[in-house]
Amino acid sequence: MLKLENISKYYYSSSNVTCALRKINLEFKVGEFVAITGESGSGKTTLLNLISGLDTYEDGEMYYYDKKTSFFDDADWEKYRKEEIGFIFQNYNLIDSYTVLENVMVTYIIDGYSYKEAKVKAKEKLKLVGLENDSHKKAIKLSGGQKQRLAIARVLAKETNIIVADEPTGNLDVENGNQVLSILKELSKDKLVIVVTHNQGQVEPFVTRKIRLRDGEITSDEIVEQIVEKEIKEKEERQYNKAKQLFEFSFLNMKSQPKKSILLIIFILFATIASFIFLANFKMNIDDNKTKLLTNDLFVNFDDTRLIVRRKDNAAITQEEFSKIKVENVNSVEQYDHITDMNYFREEDYRWKFDGGFKDPSQSGELPIYVDSSLIILVNYDKFMRSASSLSPDMLSHGCLPTGKFEMVVYSDDPSILNTTEKVLFQNSKVFGIDTWYSYDVKIVGILKEPTKQAYFSETICKIMDMTQFKVSFNVKLRDNRTYREQSYTIPRVVVDPNLTDNKFSLDTGRANAANNKTVYPEVYYSVLQQWIPLKFNYSGHSVNDNALGVTEETFNIIYDACSKSGQVAIFIDDYAYVEEVRNELSDLGYNSISCYQASVAGWDTEKVIVRYINLGISLIALAVINLVTVLLAFAILKVKKNDYVIFKMIGLSNKDCKRINYIEVIFYGILCNIILIIISTVISNVVKTPLIVEVYKYIRFTDYLLIFAIIIFSMIMLGRKFGKFLTNKAKITVLKEE
Repeated sequence: MLKLENISKYYYSSSNVTCALRKINLEFKVGEFVAITGESGSGKTTLLNLISGLDTYEDGEMYYYDKKTSFFDDADWEKYRKEEIGFIFQNYNLIDSYTVLENVMVTYIIDGYSYKEAKVKAKEKLKLVGLENDSHKKAIKLSGGQKQRLAIARVLAKETNIIVADEPTGNLDVENGNQVLSILKELSKDKLVIVVTHNQGQVEPFVTRKIRLRDGEITSDEIVEQIVEKEIKEKEERQYNKAKQLFEFSFLNMKSQPKKSILLIIFILFATIASFIFLANFKMNIDDNKTKLLTNDLFVNFDDTRLIVRRKDNAAITQEEFSKIKVENVNSVEQYDHITDMNYFREEDYRWKFDGGFKDPSQSGELPIYVDSSLIILVNYDKFMRSASSLSPDMLSHGCLPTGKFEMVVYSDDPSILNTTEKVLFQNSKVFGIDTWYSYDVKIVGILKEPTKQAYFSETICKIMDMTQFKVSFNVKLRDNRTYREQSYTIPRVVVDPNLTDNKFSLDTGRANAANNKTVYPEVYYSVLQQWIPLKFNYSGHSVNDNALGVTEETFNIIYDACSKSGQVAIFIDDYAYVEEVRNELSDLGYNSISCYQASVAGWDTEKVIVRYINLGISLIALAVINLVTVLLAFAILKVKKNDYVIFKMIGLSNKDCKRINYIEVIFYGILCNIILIIISTVISNVVKTPLIVEVYKYIRFTDYLLIFAIIIFSMIMLGRKFGKFLTNKAKITVLKEE
């Protein structure tokens, strides 16, 4: 079956050429148990290397079943070693991290058997060599004799026609050595067994043929026992799923080395979490929100969560559309958009100026509804109006939502304030000026569960303040009862006077006094409707200050409905971090929107911009460095597995499959670490509510997890590629060395 014809082998150095084998002519048959002996350096191990395909020859020809091997390339020799050669070594070449059973199973898995099939067949082979009771022991814990028997079981699993053994009894005592030789003798009945040994006396009782070498030449070739060459068994060609084979091999490899696998996972997980942190920092600094300088040219309220929304066709926005506008990350929709730019001042937010000092609002006496006066000092401009329409009853701990005219909902830890009344001032300094405001007595009808400084007002109050934004003029005519002359007054403001009933109205003090002895013309003309509305003057006395017309709520609603076309609404988003996403989604739905914060930008703070760019640079560099260091550290760990891959190749795994298995393993580690990251991140985002964590997660999106996944998988591919090159260059199957 195997024929060597004039085989010569040379070793070259810089100074000379050494002939290791010279004109070797041999022929081997199935059924032979051949011992090759000789002194150290005689060429016996070199001959074994050539027969097993571990080394090449320079002259002559080696035939395997009449097939020339001189033209074999690397792939041919890989196939030859996989299908025809079983190796037994003096140092056993077992995978120490595998169990006894797994050391045999791996041979079957390489040969295309499923994990389950490989396990069953491996147990059968262990039984043949007497190791069935040690199947779950790690190979490293076996005695020398047990290790060599395990090596033989692995060869049996390989089911090759040729078994080559390099000093198989060299590390064994006589008893264990004889047991190994007995097993090899039994195997030689239907295989060719070739043993290289220096202990001729020990092997002589077992072999059928003895070959002795000296200085690279055959000095004797003695037939000890005549044998009849047997036909070889054709190996069954197995059809199997290559991908499944590689995944099962990878699973076995990872399972057998838990410490190395855990160490790799720790390194990769560190890189995954660190990459996530620096990506989050990068995302936070991409947002230049904190570097902007603002101006109140357009808006007084710089709330970065506030957007003004209009339909693209400029049609009125109906309440039915509010649910449509409330897209993801929109917290609430405010129908009265203008009020969100109007300050309100509760009693702790203003002081009454008196005799060069201040006194408590409760001592100030009754304030007029509409005032243009410098007697009130406003001390807190960070509160802006909101309507109670964005609230629901389950948000309240006490009371109810506003249903009356002048009511509000606030937060307090003191339930006793429920149903008390406060005088609240309202102002838009951009529209009225800093010394002008509205004043109403407002009843607290509900208390919120969650702490907040925000107060929420009834619909009537919101309409009154919303009306201040409309450019409307009112003409009131007075007729002198004595001269019958008429006087016409233009009044720019209209307010609800809570003291009025029926269809009456009130004027400011000056105009009210001028109305004495005069009949007020029973109609008021206002320009929006371009028509007269019949109103009656309230002679009973209450008036509002300065340029304002007081009317009943019913009359006010007629005027408001005519002026307001609900052309736009305000919305509040969860955080500025979502502003562009919300705007894009609204645009897709047919709405234009503007961020009040962005529209108020007048420039940037140079120092903050520099810091921002430094943070961006640090984040990008850190991302690259962390993943590079992880690849290098993980590579150092993988290098420890080099000898395992050499053994895999000897068993029959191709170099290409070794690389594929390594890719599967490291990519699996990358996927696992990303899953762990998502779990950890989800727990932290839901449990930890520190300001920094909350701020970070405002900028995290699902796409960011995908990006981290891509970064880590790319790093794992680079790791797999680097280790693959290492396997090709440094983890080659080396020739057996001469002693």
